[in-house]
Amino acid sequence: MLQILLVDDEHYVVDDLQVAFPWTEFGIGTVHKAYSGYQAMQILQKVPVDILITDIAMPGMSGLELVNFTKENYPKTKFILLTGYSDFEYAVEALKNGVLEYLLKPLDQSKLRSALQSTILKIQEELSLSASLDRAKLAFREHLPLLKDKLLCELIQGKKYAAGELMEKLSSYQISIREQEGIYLILVRLEERFTSYGSDSQTLFEYAVINIAEEIFRDSFEIWQCRDPYEYLVFVLKHKEEEEVLDKDSVMKRLNQKAEQLHYNVNEYLKGGISVVLSYPGVFPQEVRVMYEDAVYALRQQVGNRQGYFLSVAGKPHKTSVQPLRILYESPSLIHLLETGQWHAYKERLHRIQEECDSLSGYNAEYFEEIRSLFLASFHYIAHKNQKLLSDLVGYERMQKSSFRSLDQLIGWGEELADMLRDKLETDTRSNQQKVVEEIRNFIDHSYANTSLQSAADHVSLHPSYVSKLFKQVIGVSISEYIYQVKMEQALIQLKDSDAKVYEISEQLGYANSQYFIKVFKEQFGMTPQDYREKIAACSHDAY
Repeated sequence: MLQILLVDDEHYVVDDLQVAFPWTEFGIGTVHKAYSGYQAMQILQKVPVDILITDIAMPGMSGLELVNFTKENYPKTKFILLTGYSDFEYAVEALKNGVLEYLLKPLDQSKLRSALQSTILKIQEELSLSASLDRAKLAFREHLPLLKDKLLCELIQGKKYAAGELMEKLSSYQISIREQEGIYLILVRLEERFTSYGSDSQTLFEYAVINIAEEIFRDSFEIWQCRDPYEYLVFVLKHKEEEEVLDKDSVMKRLNQKAEQLHYNVNEYLKGGISVVLSYPGVFPQEVRVMYEDAVYALRQQVGNRQGYFLSVAGKPHKTSVQPLRILYESPSLIHLLETGQWHAYKERLHRIQEECDSLSGYNAEYFEEIRSLFLASFHYIAHKNQKLLSDLVGYERMQKSSFRSLDQLIGWGEELADMLRDKLETDTRSNQQKVVEEIRNFIDHSYANTSLQSAADHVSLHPSYVSKLFKQVIGVSISEYIYQVKMEQALIQLKDSDAKVYEISEQLGYANSQYFIKVFKEQFGMTPQDYREKIAACSHDAY
């Protein structure tokens, strides 16, 4: 029997669905419930869930975040999303990321039946396929190019592997290069014509260049390639000695000829230029990274043109003593860290900048100015984005400080401004959030009968997901819980102070079904509305 998990911060949705739907007809033996993403995570860690049905818009952890967590940790679980019309774009995005079905609220049981049938059919198909050894082999073959690409990308970026781990991967991925063998490296950059198209077209051009390279090199060389973070193509080659025993100079001569042929063929057949750098010989794997970095350095010293150029690096290129502070510009940027409120990560970056500067052979006032300018630009951007002047937030004198005698002073100044900026902006944010929440509460208090998360969000012109999280953060309960509390309070007042029938009070409170109103009232107060009214009447009679 299958197990299913229902997740929604609106308790009645989960509770009613659990008892009202014929789960056993679909081979579902156990129905688990959770009222938040975090509760769902705890259940997932304890029981094997086959199908997860979750609302998209939930406070704390959204449905999409829950789906991403589950996909990463429990990849066999299938998903059905519940969504309102306002979150339709999220549902579309979820479908792209592996969610099988989505259903609109209020939930139609016939559509739930159809979604379950298709989801269960998918589960049955996968169970059948997973039992097949041929399917496992096919899956590995399908992913092999990506695995090989990823491994080479890790090596050129300096990743170290434990003894035997790299050899195991090379063998498993069917890569013939082994440790301590001689290798050669070619770097290819697609020039203007290719990069002027969209990303999909560029990917096709890259495949075409790789195919041409394989045709040219494979008769004499084992070839292994990847796409690096700069969108360059990296080829690592090993000479096939069984073909012909050659010294390094002869191999380099042959490589030069073939690299020039690659440069010519791409321009001739694809009508676009590439720049090609052939690096000096090296030993695998310890010299892969430095060969790659030297090739990138040589490539960046040249400005490409429509046809590109060919460059053979006979030895390690000469480098000046001045080095760029790459850490200043790595992703996520300083502006992004401030913009997303990652103040701790921002300060960690400052210390990493300091460590990188300390590791250089020497740094001067220009480094200080570069660092200071970037700090100040990030602070200006965040202040202006919040419709403030930086001088008003941190003080003009402190902002203008530019004379630093040590790197410690400069980093300390950056930390000080970051702390002041955070304190001022967080104070303003809390004040604005309180105003928004109070406006939502007033709206609910006066329009509780027909109020929903969507209508409350529309009232303050904000997105429902943000409103849901903000309200829960400030008030401590979700909007649906608060609406429920207001309705129950109004129910007590009307039962006590009016002669309206129970079904009339139910309609006034926005409950279309009086039986459901009676049910939730009893769950809240331990008695039916009629019992409560009779109890009030009895107390009044005793008082006289």
